[in-house]
Amino acid sequence: MSRRRAARLGAAELAIAGALAAIPRPTHAQAGGDAAAAEVLFEQAIALMRQGNYEQACPRLAESQRLDAGVGTLLYLAACYERLGKTASAWATYREAADAARRHGQADREQKAREGAAAIEARLTRLLVEVPADSAAPGLSVRRNGQELAQVLWGTPMPVDPGAYTVEASAPGRLPWSTTAAIDPAGGTVTVTVPPLEAAPPPQGAPPAAPAAASRGAPAAQTAPAAPPARPASPDAAGMPAQRLVALVAAGAGVVGIGVSVGLGFEARARFQDAGAHCDGDLCDDDGIEIRGDAMDLARAGTVVFLVGAAGLATGGVLWFTAPSPDAGAGTRPAVQVGLGPLGLSLGGRF
Repeated sequence: MSRRRAARLGAAELAIAGALAAIPRPTHAQAGGDAAAAEVLFEQAIALMRQGNYEQACPRLAESQRLDAGVGTLLYLAACYERLGKTASAWATYREAADAARRHGQADREQKAREGAAAIEARLTRLLVEVPADSAAPGLSVRRNGQELAQVLWGTPMPVDPGAYTVEASAPGRLPWSTTAAIDPAGGTVTVTVPPLEAAPPPQGAPPAAPAAASRGAPAAQTAPAAPPARPASPDAAGMPAQRLVALVAAGAGVVGIGVSVGLGFEARARFQDAGAHCDGDLCDDDGIEIRGDAMDLARAGTVVFLVGAAGLATGGVLWFTAPSPDAGAGTRPAVQVGLGPLGLSLGGRF
């Protein structure tokens, strides 16, 4: 370091010491250990400042102010911050000291504090954190050096001390983002813009999303269809082949049909007997003719039902005796189709 540079620094330190000496020493009215500790810390800080050791002096003044607040301590602390290069801290502390002096009716100290704040304000450095509308994801949290930055401060240039600042952003379901901004002591505003946060990948074990189309306009790859639900156990699992089950059904239907046909036959016979009161041999009056017609219709219906029932019974017999044994392989199992039509039962399939 040149001798001229050293001389300038010495003159500046002497000027600061003179300004500090002009400030009346604060009086601590509070009794007890806190006031005593505050007094000791204050005296240590003043000695360190006269030695140019502001790094150790400023924390002692801040703690002394916390233990026993005083306007004079605030003025010393603001001057210490200014010498340390913490312009934003010095500016804020000067303003705090001015307000405290005004409340206590200390006009001279208020004037010194306001002059100190005004001298620094033109040299303040500011950090502006912008959050565009497309970046404001639900639940977005923005932090500056680990401290939450309230949403009302987004987009507002805030005075900060020169140095490096880490800006972080996070939101539920999004990947976190961070960057570091360097604040130059020369002043000015540094802007940090929070970009839209990328979506976080699905947790491990979750099914992957369908891949994007290989080219613009190409349809997205379709996912494989889900496997169909398992079919309920077939009659084969119970020990009876399907063909024999169909045989039982067909035979049962045939027995019912034959039973119905017998009933229709008895009804037709009874109707013929009723017509005898209206007939003389083959000659009948109108009522006799109508009654005999009903009897003939019943007889014909009974015949048709009997034939259908007989066919069903016969079909059931054929299916039963041609069915494979229960332990036959799947390749020998029959495929049977049975239907009921106007001409009776229809049987089809392979055996």
